[in-house]
Amino acid sequence: MLPIANGADTPLHARVVERLAAAGCVAADEEATELVVAASDPVALEALVRRRERGEPLAWITGSVLFCGRRVHVTPGVYVPRRQSEELARRAAARLPEHGRALDLCTGSGAVAAHLAAAAPLARVVGVEVDAWAAACARRNGVPVVVADLDAAVRPGAVFDLVTVVAPYVPTGALRHLARDVPRYEPRHALDGGADGLDVVRRAVAASARALRPGGWLLAELGGDQDTRLAPTLAARGFDDVDVWRDEDGDLRGLAARFAGS
Repeated sequence: MLPIANGADTPLHARVVERLAAAGCVAADEEATELVVAASDPVALEALVRRRERGEPLAWITGSVLFCGRRVHVTPGVYVPRRQSEELARRAAARLPEHGRALDLCTGSGAVAAHLAAAAPLARVVGVEVDAWAAACARRNGVPVVVADLDAAVRPGAVFDLVTVVAPYVPTGALRHLARDVPRYEPRHALDGGADGLDVVRRAVAASARALRPGGWLLAELGGDQDTRLAPTLAARGFDDVDVWRDEDGDLRGLAARFAGS
C-alpha cells in the first residue's frame, strides 16, 4: 500500500509516477499529481492508482477533466472529452454572436457547450444527446440538454447561428488501432462511426442544414481524409466556405462550413 501523501514532488508522488509509467500512461507525472490530490487517504490513493493501472480513464477516477481551462465533470461511463476538441470549441466560440443561438449535437459531457456558454454568456446554448446517462452529466456541467437523436426534438422553425458536433467518427475497422483501454472502457457508441467513420456525421450535416439560419456555421470534428469524403454531403446540403484545421503533426482535426441555404 502507498504511504501517506504529502503532495507533489515527494517520494510518494515519484512512486505513483513510476507505477503509472510502467502501466503505459504517457502523462504519468501529471496524472500522478491528480490522483494524489484526489485521494483522501493512503487506502483511497492505492485504490485510485490501481484503477488507473487497469486502464480506467483518469477523468472517471478523479471525476473531472480540464477542458479549455475549466473543470468539466465526467461521470464513469461517459465519453471523456479530448484535448484535441478544444480547438473546435474555441473556433466555435469565435463564430457565436453575443446574443446568438447554438446547438451542440452529440454533446456528451457537455464540454463544448459549456465552453460556448462561458465564452458568450448572453447566447442561448443547448446540448442534444441520445444517451440519457451522458445528458445527466452535461446537466451537471450547467448545460441545458435535450435527450434525442440529433435534431429530432428540435421544434420546427427553431433557427440557430451555430451547430457544433463531436460525433463518433472512428471507422469501425480502425477501432482496433486505438489505445487498448479506450474501446475497453469508453462507450462504443461514442467512438464507432461506421465503415468510413461518417455515418453519424453525415446525419449531423443534414440536421444542421435543418437547424441553421443562412450564414450560420457548422463545426464538426473529423480525422484522416474525412474532409474529402464529407465534401459531397456538405455541398448537397447547402454548405460552402469550408475551412479545415489540422494539429501540429498535420493531421486533420476538424471542419467548419457555412450554411448558404437550401
